[in-house]
Amino acid sequence: MNKASIPLDERIIFALDLADPREALALVDRLAGQIRFFKVGLQLFFAGGWPVVDYIVAKNCKVMLDLKLYDIPATVQLAVHQFADRGISFTTVHGYGPVVEAALAAETGIQILAVTVLTSFGAEQVSELQYPGSVDDLVLQRAQTVLKLGCHGVVCSAREATLLRQRLGQDFIMVTPGIRPSGADLNDQQRVATPGRAIADGADYLVIGRPIRDAADPDACIAAIQREIATALE
Repeated sequence: MNKASIPLDERIIFALDLADPREALALVDRLAGQIRFFKVGLQLFFAGGWPVVDYIVAKNCKVMLDLKLYDIPATVQLAVHQFADRGISFTTVHGYGPVVEAALAAETGIQILAVTVLTSFGAEQVSELQYPGSVDDLVLQRAQTVLKLGCHGVVCSAREATLLRQRLGQDFIMVTPGIRPSGADLNDQQRVATPGRAIADGADYLVIGRPIRDAADPDACIAAIQREIATALE
């Protein structure tokens, strides 16, 4: 992938974090003129299943199927096989070596992204894991491990973007959730960044949901974020 050529309308991956499939697909219809990439996570997939994915793909939009798979390797490989021929662009697994290897072994042509550390995690949660280092240390360790295995990219907080680019280079996809425009509510996220900062620090794609969905004028909000991204790319 030539990352410099990623279209502006694909830089935002809109998070369809909703329980009602009809409401989610209405948002796809509403936003597809400005955003061409949508994230389907656990809540929506359990509520709407494959018809939600198929609907988005049929609108000539891209899908990030964000189920964060984590199970024994054989089960993960069989699960990822089920994603083949659905038009999915990205899918996520937890950043554990055997899980990543299993997802890659399915050979579906889907880009496999490893989740390093959830953006809801902070120092307290990492300490509970009895990990001796910092959040940054853990993210870097997991990213190094999965990229050596051939993983296509990682999902990480934008706070770690500069570190990963400096230490691991440019030859992998970086997707960053926890993006909040200036002044937006942080909700349940701890490690956040503005859209321009995330792109300038090395992110390729930004996962954004509530700040757009809850905006008084979603169209204006998207346009402002895309201008910020374009400026950061210059």
